[in-house]
Amino acid sequence: MEYGRDKSPTRWRRACHECDLLLTGRLAPPGQKLLCPRCNATLHRNAQNSIRYTAALSLTGLVLFIPTAMLPLLHFSIFAFGAENTLLNGVMSLFAAGYIWLSTLVLFCSVLAPLGKFLLLAFICWGSAWAFLDRSVAAAVRWYQHLKEWGMLDVYMLGILVALIKMSDLGKMEVGPGLYCFVAMMLVANLTTLSFDPQAVWDRMARRRQRAAGVGELS
Repeated sequence: MEYGRDKSPTRWRRACHECDLLLTGRLAPPGQKLLCPRCNATLHRNAQNSIRYTAALSLTGLVLFIPTAMLPLLHFSIFAFGAENTLLNGVMSLFAAGYIWLSTLVLFCSVLAPLGKFLLLAFICWGSAWAFLDRSVAAAVRWYQHLKEWGMLDVYMLGILVALIKMSDLGKMEVGPGLYCFVAMMLVANLTTLSFDPQAVWDRMARRRQRAAGVGELS
């Protein structure tokens, strides 16, 4: 909502991200989407049960994170020597080799950021139902917008594929159970990003406030 100098509310507008056409800020009905009348770009997509799907996916991601972090991703053996690689072993190896900044970046992008995204989304979806958590939910949504670009599980997966291809000629490479959990977690993370609609959270909080105000007027 924008306000002029006279403090009177004016119509809120949004600019199309493709052609910059100024449009009245409206939301798509559940299960539908809003299109720009000039360039036909999608302005808002309102998925049905977005909060429920996001909550279920975020909890699934948290469950998958445990075996992904603890179980071996790859097992490499050459002659009589062998070693297992887990999600945290790579970070510890980089840190022990003196690559402190690189190990910190890998730890943040492959471990902390995905875990933080799942925790924030779970808190947003479940906390938006309670009035006393409104400020915390609003802060969590802002943190998620900053954090979502740092979860680079697909880049880590690309590194694993390169290791499988390059090192398969040097020794025996075996895929561990943690890699299957990692792939599943990566897919869940992408689905969570697609299903989450911040506007659905704001609408849920606004409807709850309207119901509370109506109950207060009736009482």
